[in-house]
Amino acid sequence: MASTVADSIRSEQIAPGVRVHHLVRTAAPLRIHVLDVDLASCVTPRALKGAPTAVGRKTTSELLRELPAADVPIAAVNADFFAFTPNGVPTSALIVDGQWLAGPVTRPMLSFDAHNRPTIGQMTVSGAVITSRGRVPLSTWNRPTANAIGIVDAAWGQPLDSLSRPGAMQLVPVDRTPASAMSARRYRIAELPAVHTGRARGDTIMLVGSARASVLIGDTVRIETSVTPAGQRNAVGGFPLLMRDSAIVATVDTDGAASFRAVNPRTAAGFSSNGRRLLLVVIDGRQAGYSVGTTLRETAAIMRDIGARDAVNLDGGGSSALVVRDASTGAIRVMNRPSDAVGERPVGDALAITGRCVQR
Repeated sequence: MASTVADSIRSEQIAPGVRVHHLVRTAAPLRIHVLDVDLASCVTPRALKGAPTAVGRKTTSELLRELPAADVPIAAVNADFFAFTPNGVPTSALIVDGQWLAGPVTRPMLSFDAHNRPTIGQMTVSGAVITSRGRVPLSTWNRPTANAIGIVDAAWGQPLDSLSRPGAMQLVPVDRTPASAMSARRYRIAELPAVHTGRARGDTIMLVGSARASVLIGDTVRIETSVTPAGQRNAVGGFPLLMRDSAIVATVDTDGAASFRAVNPRTAAGFSSNGRRLLLVVIDGRQAGYSVGTTLRETAAIMRDIGARDAVNLDGGGSSALVVRDASTGAIRVMNRPSDAVGERPVGDALAITGRCVQR
């Protein structure tokens, strides 16, 4: 590995097909940690939440530690930005082993299909509620948004009510047999409580939206949904896009507030031109004399220099963490130096590398 930003590079192999590179610059000190993954080896990238719903936060170390030993956990980095209300809900979509916990917004996503093929781009949801009177179009899934029509299922984890969400209705499954997809079942429209009880309804799905003329209490409906791109098994969000087709995108100089674009600790993800190498990068910052951090543009330049064709910025600041599991002892090591005085910050989700083999 070569980089114009580093005076020295030290590398270590932590698992077959997985190496960590530590890059050090002495002038305007900088420490960069690169998790370099050969996706053609026996590995699988997996989004981690550490909970069955979108709500909640844990450190990246905790999320990796909680993976079953049978999954052969190897390493992880923090992933998407997150909200504090509801606490820990990812800003963008989150797909964990094929299950949508949070729905997409107009931000880039890093996703992997069942063969570990990586993609960076936007995800969209479309569909309809089919009633005897017609179709009501859907545009969101697990992303309650004002003036948007969509569905919110139990994986969202935050109960809704008709007082805070006027026009919301509850979808009660009519079919008793389990179904693997929403579109395989029928639902009865029921009233949603005016004030929620504080608990998400585990076996119900709620319809949110303002188009009520074609959907009435007591109706039996069917749901049609589609997601683009289809077939993604794991996905985490980020912002902004850093590189596309080996070129730094111009918007790195305008995306977000000036303080966000300025020098900060960073986490970023990218992949090589053939899609075989996954590069997960953590850059320490806010530590005078040790590592100052990088701007968005500098981060993009680093991703380009280490071989990424496409790349996206992930959550940074005190969230930035790269953790590795010792294959012999099972101990979790934090490879970087997080900028928060208390150490690792609990985050909304993470992206892990496990030693599970898939057929490409």
